[in-house]
Amino acid sequence: MAKFKKPLLIKILKYSLVVLGSIFVAFGNTVFLTPLDINAGGLNGIGIILMNFASESSKMIVYNIVIYALSIILWFVGFFLISKEFAIKTLVSTIVFPLATSLFTIIPGTKDFAANITNILLSYGSEPTIGTYLLFAMVGGVLVGFGVAITFMGGGSTGGVDVLTFVFEKFLRIKQSIGSFIVDGLVVTLGLCILCPIDAQKYLLPCFAGILSITISALMIDIIYVAFLTVYQVDVISSQWEKISKYAQDKIGRGATIIYAKGGYQGDERVMVRIVLSKIQYEDLRAFISEVDPSAFITITTTKAVFGEGFKPNK
Repeated sequence: MAKFKKPLLIKILKYSLVVLGSIFVAFGNTVFLTPLDINAGGLNGIGIILMNFASESSKMIVYNIVIYALSIILWFVGFFLISKEFAIKTLVSTIVFPLATSLFTIIPGTKDFAANITNILLSYGSEPTIGTYLLFAMVGGVLVGFGVAITFMGGGSTGGVDVLTFVFEKFLRIKQSIGSFIVDGLVVTLGLCILCPIDAQKYLLPCFAGILSITISALMIDIIYVAFLTVYQVDVISSQWEKISKYAQDKIGRGATIIYAKGGYQGDERVMVRIVLSKIQYEDLRAFISEVDPSAFITITTTKAVFGEGFKPNK
């Protein structure tokens, strides 16, 4: 029963991260970026570009139609180019993200809640200033980047153009944070080319604020998601190598590789234990080694990601 519950709880946790991340992205977009036409890329940026060609009364309707339509199209891209498993996880965000966007923009109640937050911040001045645009761009970038990162941690994506970042990673070996920056940068550039010729005074500042926002968003993804993937490779040379190996396998659930080495100075035969584990697990291992052999020689290598049993799957 316990073996059954653990995978189920892990699966529930992962899907919860995808849902939560999608809501954070929608909230950051609709409360901080969209109200000031800050094009920070993604579906939100495309929606902002297209809604500016609609009448004032139908702008939010056009915005939501764009979000829904492109979410569905890009979901199929993920299904065919990445994997069915990825598409299933992305399906959750493909539903949740547009729904959350609608809740914050056109559904009474939640729409008013989101609008109140925006209006409170805007009420500090009669007209939005450069400082206002910078504030909204930074906070929006933090929220969107955080949402995207925890969605990646759940094994899915927030849907939309984030699917393309996984395509880049799979086929071009470009990590998600860089891929996200490239895609969002293209959307911002598209906004500059389309909107600024219409009214440069109105759209130039929001577009530049969008560049700041996507930079912050990419940094947040890099800090949170890449840090989440980062693991330690620990090499230990110790006379108590058997105890250390047994502790790694029995107590923290990580395999150990035994390497027979030879000292370069005196030619002594040594045994080195190599263990790959998370940062949290390393602290437990370090405390145990200090207890059984304070004179052990330890080297630590930080790795960006590990694939295989106990870590990310190879496929």
